[in-house]
Amino acid sequence: ARRGEMSMVSLVGPALGSIALAPAARPVTSAPRSPHPVACICINCKWVDRCKTYHWVETQHQQEHVTEQPDFQPADPQIQVFIRQDPLDKDLDPITAAKASTRTPVGSLPEATEDFYDGPTITTTEFDVFACDAFEADEGKWMRLMPDADFIPT
Repeated sequence: ARRGEMSMVSLVGPALGSIALAPAARPVTSAPRSPHPVACICINCKWVDRCKTYHWVETQHQQEHVTEQPDFQPADPQIQVFIRQDPLDKDLDPITAAKASTRTPVGSLPEATEDFYDGPTITTTEFDVFACDAFEADEGKWMRLMPDADFIPT
């Protein structure tokens, strides 16, 4: 083979059998990302008050639980996680404020240093179930279960 070209090689031996080496395949490219969901689909699902996955999402968000003992394990729930840097609310408690950095770049890559928030920021994490094989539509079920909630999951 000429310089820069790869030739096919066949190795044969008692322990190896026959192995053929081929040129490397092209790099794999990822599929385009799907658009962000408007809200977690669980809030409009028949199973929200029995679902173990939604109970886990509530725990991650440190929210009040719809039920304390969920008994339904959904099939193939898919969860998107959004990690953001938000400006620190000056009215936050001192423990939360202490976790904030003083000058954090906007963006998720270290080289995204052009845009900065002025002042301290805090890292927030959002968990949204965007697909689930067990999903059964029941529009507004979460709102009916939690009519006096001081938040609405998004």
